[in-house]
Amino acid sequence: MTPTDTELLQRMQCGDGAAFSTLYQRHQQRVFRFAMVYCGAESTAADVTQEVFMQLIDNHSYDPAQGDLRGYLLGMARNLLRRHWRDAQRYAALDDGEGGSLDELLVEPLEPSHWVGRAQQHGALREAILALPAYYREVTILCELEELDYQEAARILEVPIGTVRSRLNRARKALAAALAAPGMLPERSEDYELRAV
Repeated sequence: MTPTDTELLQRMQCGDGAAFSTLYQRHQQRVFRFAMVYCGAESTAADVTQEVFMQLIDNHSYDPAQGDLRGYLLGMARNLLRRHWRDAQRYAALDDGEGGSLDELLVEPLEPSHWVGRAQQHGALREAILALPAYYREVTILCELEELDYQEAARILEVPIGTVRSRLNRARKALAAALAAPGMLPERSEDYELRAV
């Protein structure tokens, strides 16, 4: 029988290195993907992922009653990313635009002739997500890409569920507007330039 995250954490806290390795293998890709989409810089995402797991070893504050370990780790990654550029962070104002939902934008074409366009669309989507202010970007990543429910996202972000819904709605509209007009992606503000960090 496969051990649960809680069982592995208990074993890890007793010095079981194999338990930590199992937890790392189970959650590393998801934490890295979250960090990569959030900041757009592979080196920063790798550093944050490593720091998350180092803190997991040192910090025993995880409470299974508050949610699953995945959400806890993503919350740690979010806090570390925000700390990276807290002083330089500026939020860009977004206009409410009209457009389809993010789900409609991510529908995979079935024909191979669409692969090139699909790759361009994924690149445009990634740039559009990076151009969002952090408070829209993080809710988009948590709810759309990581598929967390509103309650779990609200817990990680430490905001009410209504705020998660509102931010996600505005983020979807902004992404749809950015992707509907080729070459019209919003300019990335200085707070997203993490490559130099």
